[in-house]
Amino acid sequence: MILPSLLMLAIEAGPTQACDTARIRQAIDQLQSRQENVGVQVAVRSGGRHVYSRGFGFADLEDSTRVTPHTIFGVASITKAVTGLALLKLWERGGFDLDAPIQRYVPTFPVKPGLPITPRLLAAHLAGLRHWGNERGPVLYARHFDDVKDVLPLFQDDTLIAAVGSGYHYSSPGYNVLGAAIETAAGMPYQRWVLESVIRPLGLAATNFDDVRAVLPLRARRYSFYDLTTFADIEQPERVPDWDYSHNMAGGNLNSTAEDMVRLGAAVLAQGFLSDSAYRLLTRPVNSASGPSPMAFGWFISGLTSTPRRITSSGSNAGVQAGIAVFPDQGVVVAALTNTWGKGSRSGDFASAAPDGLLGRIGAACGAR
Repeated sequence: MILPSLLMLAIEAGPTQACDTARIRQAIDQLQSRQENVGVQVAVRSGGRHVYSRGFGFADLEDSTRVTPHTIFGVASITKAVTGLALLKLWERGGFDLDAPIQRYVPTFPVKPGLPITPRLLAAHLAGLRHWGNERGPVLYARHFDDVKDVLPLFQDDTLIAAVGSGYHYSSPGYNVLGAAIETAAGMPYQRWVLESVIRPLGLAATNFDDVRAVLPLRARRYSFYDLTTFADIEQPERVPDWDYSHNMAGGNLNSTAEDMVRLGAAVLAQGFLSDSAYRLLTRPVNSASGPSPMAFGWFISGLTSTPRRITSSGSNAGVQAGIAVFPDQGVVVAALTNTWGKGSRSGDFASAAPDGLLGRIGAACGAR
C-alpha cells in the first residue's frame, strides 16, 4: 500500500495569521517524510484564539476518509493532564487534603511500607507504584470498566517498585488511584466530575471518555508501523484493533481534537481557569529524595527552566501519538495528534516540545522562540 501524499490532503480551517504557516507546514512535512503517519491534526492558539487548525491524511485508510479539524483522535496520557486539573479544581473547592494518606479517600487501597502515599505524590509519580505490565493483553483489552475503583484490583496488591517519595517513576496505575480519590471526594463518578469541572467549563465539546462499544462517526481508526506483538518495524501500516482502554480511565482514556487540546492548554497558560494558589501548585516542582519530579498534576513542568519556557503533556498508545506544548511567555499553545505509531516514532519527536521536535518547531513558527 502506498499512502497518498499528505501535501494533497491538507484541509484548512480558520484564519492563519500570527503564525508562519510555511514554516509550520515545513515542520509537519519533514516529520511526515520520516514517520509517514496515516493522519495528522495540528492546531495553534495565540492571543486567546485559534490561529491555525488543519488536518492531514486519512482518518480511515480502508474507507479513504480524510482527517478534518473535527476528526476525533485518542490522546492517551494527555488524560493525566485533565485528571490533574480536575484534582486541582476539587482542591479549590476546599476539604481535599493533598498530603493526606490516600486511604482517607480510597480506604480499600492497601497501606504500603514506608512513607504514606498521598495524592500529591501520586500526581507527581513519586509514590513508587509501577506502570502497566503484562496484564495488558487481549483479555484486558476486551474488558470494559465503568467505575475507576473497579480498576484498582489489577495492581493494588503489588509490591512497590521503589520507596515512596524516593524518586520519579511514571505510573498510569497511580493516576487511576487518583481517579478513585477524586470520585470519593467529589461525591460523584470520576468521569462526571471531570466533565463538570474541566471539560464543560473549558468548552471542550469534542472531548470525552472513549468507549469502543459506541459508534462515533468522526473517530479515527488507528495504525502502526510496528508489529503489535513483537514491536518489530514493518513497512506498511497495520490496523490496530479497537482495544478498550477503560482500565486506564484516569490515565489514558480520552478522545479529543487538536482544537480542544489547545483550549485545554490555554487553561494552564496563565492564572484564570485555576485560582492563583492552584496555579502555583501546578507550576511548583514536587521534591523527592532524588530531586524534583518533572511532572506536577499531569503536566510536565520541567520545561519551565528551559528556553523558551514551556509546560507540556503528551501521550502514546498503540496507534496514537499526542502532544500539547504551552509557551507561557509568548502566549502560544500548540497541539498535534496522529492516529499512527509512525516509522521511527520511538524517538518521541512527534510530541516533543524541544526545539527539534514537531511541537517546538511549530511553536517557533508562532513566536515561541
